[in-house]
Amino acid sequence: MVGLTNAERSQAGLPAFAASPLLMQAAQIHANQMVASGQMAHVLPGAQYPAPEDRLTAVGYQWQAYAENVAYGQSSPASALDSWMHSSGHRANILNAGLTELGTGFARDASGRAYYVQVFGRPR
Repeated sequence: MVGLTNAERSQAGLPAFAASPLLMQAAQIHANQMVASGQMAHVLPGAQYPAPEDRLTAVGYQWQAYAENVAYGQSSPASALDSWMHSSGHRANILNAGLTELGTGFARDASGRAYYVQVFGRPR
């Protein structure tokens, strides 16, 4: 997913995101939480880490800016990225020159449905 996302940035003349281990952890936490709750959302009331800021704090990421993309049901990471690139808000996150780092997460529910998460950041 990081490579696919960076290919989109390259086509737009933007520098590649650095893969951040902390953002990877935050993204995976959220993918797992979405599977556990059976819903796709940026905020999951009742989850251990309901909001993006909670997840970033939990992993110790010191941010000055962040954004998040979530998706579910796509058959592959490339398909999820294609969906995001055809959505103005998600595309804006991917092509945001003010964000410099990326973490991704992926999980499947019991029925095999895929959940994808991208967490973008700019550290302090």
